[in-house]
Order: sequence, then C-alpha cells, then structure tokens
Amino acid sequence: MNTQQLLATPDSVRNCAAVLFGAMVSCGLSNAIVFAVTSGYFWLHNTPGVPATASDVSTLAFTLTLIGAHLLSLIGPLAGGGWVVKLSASGLTRNTLLASLFAAGLCVWVQRLPHDLPVPVWSSIAALVLPLFALPLGVWLYKRDH
Repeated sequence: MNTQQLLATPDSVRNCAAVLFGAMVSCGLSNAIVFAVTSGYFWLHNTPGVPATASDVSTLAFTLTLIGAHLLSLIGPLAGGGWVVKLSASGLTRNTLLASLFAAGLCVWVQRLPHDLPVPVWSSIAALVLPLFALPLGVWLYKRDH
C-alpha cells in the first residue's frame, strides 16, 4: 500500500495506522538509539577483554551514558509525533494520546525483556515517561512547522 492509497482509505483505518505507526516509530527509534549508545559504551570499556559482568557497569560513567542515551532517544517520539499528524484523518488529540500510551507500553515491555545485565529501575521509568511527553511535543512541533 503506497501513500496515496493510504490517504484514500477510510478515517478509521487512517487513525489506526497513525496510532500504530507513530507508536512503532517512537519506540523503535528510541530503543535503537539506547541500544547503540549503551552497546558502544560496553564495547569501548570491555575491549581489553574484561567481561561485562566484571567491569564497572554501575559506575557514574555508565549512568551518565544511559542518561545521554535516553536524551538522544527523544528523537524517536518526536518523529513518531510527526507521523501521527501526517497519518491522522481526524481526532488528532485522541490519536496522540493512544500513540503515546502504546509507545510507552512497548518501550517498557522491551526494557523488561531479560538482559545479560540488569536494567536500572530509573531507566525503565524514563522509558515509560519520555514517550508520554515527547510524542505530544512531536505532534505540536510538526503542526507548528507545517
């Protein structure tokens, strides 16, 4: 289905697509950025051959890296908000709220998957809170610029 066909579909289908696509873009980009930054951190600090479980993963450096990763991950919800505006036929406020809630749920679900190293609780809270506020901000920014 191309963009022209999607724009010609009924409002309910477009609204569902807006919510799902906006949430998936939000969560996908956010988690990809956090994964890339934290993996880079572990790669840089474990290149001498020290196992990740024995290294300094709970130090201030990792905490600051994770904070920076979460701040960079705001790109995801901002982009997701733009897609919600582009694809919504009507009920933009409702679509924004639903996409924010769905994105937050997806991000927390991904955070709670089993990992080799424990995920700090504050990181899971940030994964929940950031899409709730950043996705509506992305909607507002996109509407303001277009």
